[in-house]
Amino acid sequence: MSIAPKQARQDHLLRPASLLLFILVVLAVVFAVAWQYGWHGRLAFQESAADAQAQIEGARLMLRSGQYRGAERQLQPLLCNSAHPKYRDARILQWQIAKTEAMAQKSGSPARAHALYALRPMLRSLYALDSWSAAQWRGFAHDAFAIGAYSMSAQAWMAAAQADPDRALADRKAAADAWAAGGDPARGGQILLDLAAQSRDPDQAESLLVEGLRWIEGGAGAKAALVAGQAAMQRHPEWWQKRDLVLLLAHLALSAGRPKLAAQWLHAELLRGTARNKS
Repeated sequence: MSIAPKQARQDHLLRPASLLLFILVVLAVVFAVAWQYGWHGRLAFQESAADAQAQIEGARLMLRSGQYRGAERQLQPLLCNSAHPKYRDARILQWQIAKTEAMAQKSGSPARAHALYALRPMLRSLYALDSWSAAQWRGFAHDAFAIGAYSMSAQAWMAAAQADPDRALADRKAAADAWAAGGDPARGGQILLDLAAQSRDPDQAESLLVEGLRWIEGGAGAKAALVAGQAAMQRHPEWWQKRDLVLLLAHLALSAGRPKLAAQWLHAELLRGTARNKS
């Protein structure tokens, strides 16, 4: 019996098995490569989170060594995709690169002043992204203050107060300080008056009201402070029992050219003082 037909039958049976094995090996290699480059069972390739984090860490290293342009280039793939989970991290790092480079300019030089002023649009665009945490808003507030953008610092402090009600008092006071530093103490003073109205601590409320009225007087004049003070006292009539507040309002009335009003308040306070002494 010839063995040729038998060998032919074996070759015929082996070819499909070999072909199937070859196909399986190729598919395994393709799948392994695809997985390595970020495909995880979805229909499209995507950059892996590990790669994105590596880009951010690489940019941070370049920033620390003063390689500003290199750090920016490292972030470009992430900055071009606003839907990427690491996009916000990249934007913050982009801001830190620009701020650090501007701060590296010679202190007091026109170049530094120009560079710091040029940072404002970038910081404003970060604000526009919104949905930042309270800690991130506070970081922006400090950065804005450092570059002389005091109104933007106040805005960030107010956003932090809204994001973290437990620390709202401190954040809003910081916003008031920022307005005052920027040459608008009257606006900062109004924030202090609002805080006084909301405070449940009588001593704290009095302190905030006095400071707020003095800021308004310094920024907008005695008349504006008098109007603000009268409005505050109208909302909280119990404050008329506070001797220091009455004396401050009388001072504002005199400075605003309202001596009769000042005399009226001083007379009422004198009567209250006499009654208190008798009791």
